[in-house]
Amino acid sequence: MNVTNVADHKCELNQFLQKHCKRSLTKNDIVYTVSKFGQQSQAIVKLNCLEGQEYAGHLCADPKSAEKSAAEQALQANFLLVQAQKDQPKRLMSGEDTFVVEKKPRVDPALNPAITPKTELNSLIGKISKKVLQKGETLYVANKIGSLYQATVQSAALPDEWASRAWAGELCPTRQQAEQSAAEQALKDIKEDAELMEKAQRPGKPGSKGPKTSGGGKKAYWAQMMQMMQTFLQEGGESMFREQVTSDFVTGTVLEWKGKFGWIKPDVPVEHEFSTWRDGKVWVSQKDLSGLEELSEGQRVRFKVYVDPSGLGAEETSLV
Repeated sequence: MNVTNVADHKCELNQFLQKHCKRSLTKNDIVYTVSKFGQQSQAIVKLNCLEGQEYAGHLCADPKSAEKSAAEQALQANFLLVQAQKDQPKRLMSGEDTFVVEKKPRVDPALNPAITPKTELNSLIGKISKKVLQKGETLYVANKIGSLYQATVQSAALPDEWASRAWAGELCPTRQQAEQSAAEQALKDIKEDAELMEKAQRPGKPGSKGPKTSGGGKKAYWAQMMQMMQTFLQEGGESMFREQVTSDFVTGTVLEWKGKFGWIKPDVPVEHEFSTWRDGKVWVSQKDLSGLEELSEGQRVRFKVYVDPSGLGAEETSLV
């Protein structure tokens, strides 16, 4: 997601939620919790005004930056709602309006530390294919070689023979770094291809077939946008941002079950930088259960692990 003001994600999140809720926010609507890890800080933001959603930011040098990072994750996770809000026609200001709308300066994406090779690759593929990428269209496969990792990336959303092409990254100490390295290789080759970059620069938004037109074209665009938002809300939104952590099943024990969601304690700690969050617990939702409607405390389960902006989660969860 292209965030217009890198320096103040908290302000942008406040503005988005205030418009979304159609009311002034209270101090309990958005709650930040900051934890210290050595000399660094990490924040979790809970959006009580948005069904209690929680998002964790990256490790940062100070608490203020940590809170901004958490706010950025919340904006990215809800980018369809944010974008739809921005695309709404501007209302003419009346004499009753006392605020001033100030245009924010655009920030060079290259200066944004939140943009990683993987996010940049997804954005570029979306511009080339003119659609919002679905889960599984860009696939990362990481293999452990000795004590290091090497990953490949392939995207079925790319046109023609590019869809079957795979890029391999360099050997790296962690799985995540290996995937970023593979994304860097893919970006390098794609950016060097004049035809693909020409496609990326053509007018048209993801999900459209070209420039917006008046009449039926605009109606079709908004119909498709509404369908995308409906799917987003029905699926809880988070599935669009999931990245697979384990391709094999792991086992664990159900610690808590709250009716529609709960927490699992893996038998073996998950090998991921987010595994230290929430004391190693893994979130599980009712919609990610396989062959059952609910779980109970103490049950033994097997599941695959994914990661999204709020942390580690379990999918394809079933009883052992």
